[in-house]
Amino acid sequence: METSMIVSSLPASIRRALRPIAYAAAAIAISGCANSGTVTPATQSAASRIAPTSSSGYTFYTVDYPNQSPNRVTGIADNQEIVGVYGSGGSQNSYHSFTSTYDSTYTQFTDDDYPDSPSTYMSSIMVAPKGGGMVQSGYAVVPYTLQGSWGLLNNKGLWTLVQKHSGEGKCHMMELFGINSVNSNYYTVGFYWHDDSPPSGNCSKHTQYVTELRPGGVFHDFTGISGANPNAAGVTKDGYIAGSTDISGNGPSQGWTKAVCNGCRGGVGATRYWNYNMDSHRSTLIYGVNNAGVVVGTYQDASDNWHGFMATQLFPISGTPTWKTIDEPSGIGTNTAISGIDNNGDICGWYMGSDGKTHGFVGIYNK
Repeated sequence: METSMIVSSLPASIRRALRPIAYAAAAIAISGCANSGTVTPATQSAASRIAPTSSSGYTFYTVDYPNQSPNRVTGIADNQEIVGVYGSGGSQNSYHSFTSTYDSTYTQFTDDDYPDSPSTYMSSIMVAPKGGGMVQSGYAVVPYTLQGSWGLLNNKGLWTLVQKHSGEGKCHMMELFGINSVNSNYYTVGFYWHDDSPPSGNCSKHTQYVTELRPGGVFHDFTGISGANPNAAGVTKDGYIAGSTDISGNGPSQGWTKAVCNGCRGGVGATRYWNYNMDSHRSTLIYGVNNAGVVVGTYQDASDNWHGFMATQLFPISGTPTWKTIDEPSGIGTNTAISGIDNNGDICGWYMGSDGKTHGFVGIYNK
């Protein structure tokens, strides 16, 4: 396994700090440690598996990394390979990422952590358009002098620590989520914290902006998205993006879609805001989108339960949006989130089980 960093805009002191990370990655590859991408010896035992179930046109598989909780499946590729995380992200239970494939019925796992990182959250995965292999995006907490969360790419096993956005200042906060091939180039979207504090403020004040990382390490910001803490969760092959925001500050969250073409709803560059089934009282979070513009996520009902959903017709200039609730049938119906959808209609996410634990899942579309 190799590690590369885009470091041209970083100061010399930080560039020097990156070298131990590169060396650590090389050592890990030679030694064959878990971080080198070896298959975890432990597999999910037959006794601990939850039997597949069928519902809403899908066959659902519970996907749990062995002996870990909580679990989330965060992305699914067209070949049904998945990426996920376990852990809660806290100091005592950091995020750790993994991959798994459908041909093993998601019972064997490959560790997918950035070398030497105490916490890695890989959020999306796709089949590379040329030459095969897998491409992922996410973020990691980086040790040494590189404190904070850094955007992260994994291109066929080559790790890239994304350079800081020039607006981050001392905030050191970037998280990447959706990735896709747009005009044969990789685009990935997420957010960063813009440092609004004075030079000595140490990120005492910040604004969260949606950003898109484009070829050549170029960032494009979408600063016109309303609400607090906006985030981009997915991008289509045509460059349309979708995400979530808190439009009211303290009321229901909303999903949003941004069109970038003449034939899109609202016109070129228009941002549209959405609540499930057009009900403004329902908090709605968009977590993924496929190339057909099918959007997935989670919404809150009147009883404060969260349900997975799928929506269509949020991008076109005409047509009525459609909304469909999809809950993982093994759950208790109070907390399902759909975090990803591939171009075949397969979905992934997480749900709350009767044991009180969060389980990952994959839903294979029954064509």
